[in-house]
Amino acid sequence: MDAIKTILVREIQQINQQERRDGKARFNTEFFTKHPLLCLAMLAGYVAVGVVMYYAPYMGLGWFAGFTAFLVLVSGGLLLDIKPVYRYEDIGVLDLRVCYNGEWYFSREVPVHAVEEILAHPQVAQPIKARMQEIIRHKGAIDFYDIYDLARKQARQPAPLAASGRQQQPAH
Repeated sequence: MDAIKTILVREIQQINQQERRDGKARFNTEFFTKHPLLCLAMLAGYVAVGVVMYYAPYMGLGWFAGFTAFLVLVSGGLLLDIKPVYRYEDIGVLDLRVCYNGEWYFSREVPVHAVEEILAHPQVAQPIKARMQEIIRHKGAIDFYDIYDLARKQARQPAPLAASGRQQQPAH
C-alpha cells in the first residue's frame, strides 16, 4: 500500500503542477471568447430591463442602480474559475469536498508510466497486479480510484499466518 500511495501521490502532484491546480480563484474570460453573441444578447436584455425599470413609476433610479450592482456582483462571481487541488486523501471520500473537488479520481486515468511502475514494483502484492492488468484489459486504462480501492482492500485483509509447523484448528 505504501509503494502504491507514494506513486499515486507523485502522479497527483504532477497533475496539479501541470494543470496549475492551486485552489485559487481566477477571472476566466473563456465564456466571452467562446460565446460572443450570447454575451451581446445578455447585454441587450440587461439594457431592455434597465429601460423598463428606469421609466416605471414605481421603480426609478434607485432600483435600477441596485439591479445593476446585483447583476455585476453575480456576473463577477460566475466568471471566477477555481481549479481545486487534487489530493490523495480525497480519493473515495464522499462528503462536501466532492462538491468542490468533484469525483476526479473516477475520471482521471493513471498515466501509463505510473501503472508500469506499480506493476514492476516488488512491494506490490501479486493479486493487486493481476487485478490491475485485468481492469486494463477490460477498460483499456485504469483510474486512480481503481488502484486506490485495490490497495485499500489488500491492506484490510489479515496477514497470512507464519508457517509454524502446526495447522490451526477450526473453532467449534
